[in-house]
Amino acid sequence: MQLSARRFWEVLPGATSWFILALPFVFSFIWPAGVACFIIIFDVHFLIKAFVMGGHLIAGHSHLKRGMRIKWLDRCRQTENLPAWSIELLNKFHLAKGFEHHKLKEEWEQIEQIKNLPAKQKNWRDIYHVFLYPVYKESYEIISNSIKACLASNYSKDKIIILLTIEERGGEQVLKDALRVSNEYRDKFFNFIVTVHPDGIVGEMKGCGANGHWGGRVLKDYIDNKGIDYDNVIVHYFDIDTVPHREYLACVTYNYVINPQRTFRSYQPIPLFNNNIWDVPAINRLVALGSSYWQMIESTRPYRLINFSSQAMSLKTLVDVDFYDRFIVSDDSRQFYRAYFHYNGNHKVVPIFLPVSMDAVLGKTAWDTIKAQYIQKRRWAWGIEHFPYLMEKFFSTRKQLSFKERIIHPFRVFEGHVTWATASLLIVLGGWMPLLLNPDFRMTVLAFNLPVLARDLLSITWIGVIISAAIAYSLLPPRPKRYNKFKNIEMLAQWILVPISGIFFGSIPALDAETRLMLGKYLGFTVTHKERKDKTITSTVSETLNV
Repeated sequence: MQLSARRFWEVLPGATSWFILALPFVFSFIWPAGVACFIIIFDVHFLIKAFVMGGHLIAGHSHLKRGMRIKWLDRCRQTENLPAWSIELLNKFHLAKGFEHHKLKEEWEQIEQIKNLPAKQKNWRDIYHVFLYPVYKESYEIISNSIKACLASNYSKDKIIILLTIEERGGEQVLKDALRVSNEYRDKFFNFIVTVHPDGIVGEMKGCGANGHWGGRVLKDYIDNKGIDYDNVIVHYFDIDTVPHREYLACVTYNYVINPQRTFRSYQPIPLFNNNIWDVPAINRLVALGSSYWQMIESTRPYRLINFSSQAMSLKTLVDVDFYDRFIVSDDSRQFYRAYFHYNGNHKVVPIFLPVSMDAVLGKTAWDTIKAQYIQKRRWAWGIEHFPYLMEKFFSTRKQLSFKERIIHPFRVFEGHVTWATASLLIVLGGWMPLLLNPDFRMTVLAFNLPVLARDLLSITWIGVIISAAIAYSLLPPRPKRYNKFKNIEMLAQWILVPISGIFFGSIPALDAETRLMLGKYLGFTVTHKERKDKTITSTVSETLNV
């Protein structure tokens, strides 16, 4: 695509967002009644959407609880006799009702499919798992705690490989800490690899994707030397603070071996930012919970699910797509798009309804925390950088993909990011503009009723906030002993900050990211600062969640 065309697609999202935000201001002078009607319609739309999202959130929470009840290693063993397991599942789903009936039927249908494809069948015992951790400057305690969580997995440790890929620019201390952890745990896994990603490789962005790419190539060489089939290796691309549920590996293994399309799939757990959730300020807790909620919601809609943060795919898939993208900030979600176009649209994300626990943003001071949170949200919003890439693919894959297959992803990115940048500002500020900017309009009946109607509509959305608060409370790890019971009250009271959070950690950083892309002021990768007051978080998610 020519440079001028790419710049057009870079400008379009930001220009659209600013245009939408400018409309209420401009039309408040010339057509205030139109602005008022628009805001009422928008509030109704937002109310309906809130209820729909609330339903998906409840469903996602139910999926998560169900996933944590299942003994996934037992299910892996059942795949050794597919005909018998098919009959058992058939009996189970006939006896089940409602939600459980639906899930068991889906599982049975997949078992029936793989049962009739002997060439696609795999023995789960042949599957190796690699935890690929890019490391920058994280401490010994954080690295060690994550490895302890891997060791606590309910899966054979002689099928687990740990790969720490250390940034050279991170300094000598982090390498020393990584080697120390390696010496402590090397004998407990199939292997423990520590490699250093050199600084200054020409063309690479200084970021997680480049480090992951380096680690992937090191892994490929190692697997080649061992003579292991790429299709028997699943690579889990995790941030170093990620603590997997003890049944996570078994769950991924089961979903992998029963899927004949396994090479064209990636596997996405539910990220919960709760390792240090009791320590972060209230407004940052809302951001962390909101991020987890969105992934729970999206996981109930697998037709639109893409990779976010923690993810897994086979080494064969990684080799096919040339590992991870070295040149962009948002390498996690780009991984989905790269595989999608490489396989001509035949790539999907399989939701794994088990949690992996990560750190929420926490700085040394309250201001450091607020600043780091904003930068993290802006970096996530920088995912708008996918839009020009997707539009380029829209035109270049006309022979390989249908119009729907080409347009669906750029449309979702564009619509999602523009909504992200504008919705909270329109809801909070849009309705007041005609009243503040047009004195003549204030004397009308519509003007008198507009604030009341908007208040009543938005007050109903607090039902969704109450549901969110209840789910959040059920997902909390146990309260640390250093906090008294009043901290529980704070955990509930924090939800009154939702409107503030939506503006300052929602719309504004998203608008910031779009504007920078529009102006050609490209962002680089910024590592999010995450402190821990408790340096000894060692228990797995399954032992801490009150689900």
